[in-house]
Amino acid sequence: MNTTALWTTVKDELRARREAREALKALRADLAHYRTPAEIEDLLATVDSEDSPEAELIRGILMDNLHAYHSRHAVSA
Repeated sequence: MNTTALWTTVKDELRARREAREALKALRADLAHYRTPAEIEDLLATVDSEDSPEAELIRGILMDNLHAYHSRHAVSA
């Protein structure tokens, strides 16, 4: 592999990683609109029957949001 091809490959990989981070950031922002446990649990129920990497990612983000909600409210209680 010559230097030009290597450089192109590295740039393409970095671009793909940047796009993936941006997509994850946008997904987290979208899911942050579900704030209460009831809203989060409703969405969790919706994706519960899905068995895909995307659904697993959504479940993980929602569980993080639910944990954060309970952490905030445990401190203020």
